[in-house]
Amino acid sequence: MLNKRMVSALLRVLSLLLSFSLVCGSAQAEELVVRLGFSSPLSGPQAAAGKDSLNGVQMAIERLNQQGVKVDGKVLRFELLIKDDKANPQAGAIVAKELVDAGVKAVLGPFNSGVALATSKIYNDAGVVSLTVASNPQVTQPALNHVFRIAASDSDMGSKMALYAARTLKLKAVAIVDDGSAYAQGLIEEFQKTARQNGIQIVHKAVISDTATDFSGVLNNIRTARADAIFFGGYVPQASAILKQMQQLGMPTLFLGGDALCSAVMLAQAGASLGDRTYCVQGGVWLTRVSDGAVFASAYQTKYGSMPDVYAPTFYDGVMLLAQAMRSSNSINTSSFLPVLTRLRYKGITASYEFDAKRDMKESTVTILRFKDGKLTPLSSF
Repeated sequence: MLNKRMVSALLRVLSLLLSFSLVCGSAQAEELVVRLGFSSPLSGPQAAAGKDSLNGVQMAIERLNQQGVKVDGKVLRFELLIKDDKANPQAGAIVAKELVDAGVKAVLGPFNSGVALATSKIYNDAGVVSLTVASNPQVTQPALNHVFRIAASDSDMGSKMALYAARTLKLKAVAIVDDGSAYAQGLIEEFQKTARQNGIQIVHKAVISDTATDFSGVLNNIRTARADAIFFGGYVPQASAILKQMQQLGMPTLFLGGDALCSAVMLAQAGASLGDRTYCVQGGVWLTRVSDGAVFASAYQTKYGSMPDVYAPTFYDGVMLLAQAMRSSNSINTSSFLPVLTRLRYKGITASYEFDAKRDMKESTVTILRFKDGKLTPLSSF
């Protein structure tokens, strides 16, 4: 039989347990889950670019969860639903519907223009924010008010590469090689327009399949046309194959491309065939030229064992943009944070984010880079 002292002690223990349970229940109720989606190629030839972008997203989410960001008095816990869109528009559309059905608040991606063109309306109609680096100008439109471009568009990258080609490289005759992708279409249109306005003649144009591997016929035609340089609209796997075949043919022609080529994967795949003749254009200020970029690069290397590639810092900024919009609106509801995101001014790692009526960035600095001595060297930012 329990005596009074034992009963009293037992009651105190029960009281403490009840208090602890109430505190834990209260703390749990104070946490608010924010589910985000990610869509980029995580398999196939462009997997390296997608994984680099994913790393940037995951670093941002880890940081936010450590900081304990609060909205409406509740601590936000960010969760990420990761999808491989295979750089394929059809696969991307399936992924988009899956993410919408999963109830994500926003999607980081897509990476590719073709996928973005196939999914922008899906996300917009579902009221899901999409933060994409896809560069084709048609990706963002005034009617698609949930779609934001967080990197430079082809209008900036294509035209500014053409300006550099005319004013600095002094090129007079350029051949175009087009892989037929939506990415290439926008990039090439802007390059050609500005190139012609600045005295560059387009002496040859070839459209290739994005699965082609033999470029000897195309390269012989370019040599016959006496082009000073090739401007390539496409991705790393074919760019590196073209460069290797140019080396085999003894072609000293300069090789220019867009942001898809500003990658460590080019160094790995093209190797010595890059020479000192290969140039690319990247949105934003080059990572190692800004203090925040150096800090990010160091943290990335510590975590993943390599330097960040093209868009890891941009996708990191994308997550931080969303968190800032939610914090400023004091809500995770899209109807509340979307208007704030639209007018937000935010200084990220390599760019300052502020959006125009199409939700393109108002300030779109680009950097011209050159492959030299086994590394990418920034030449000019404007």
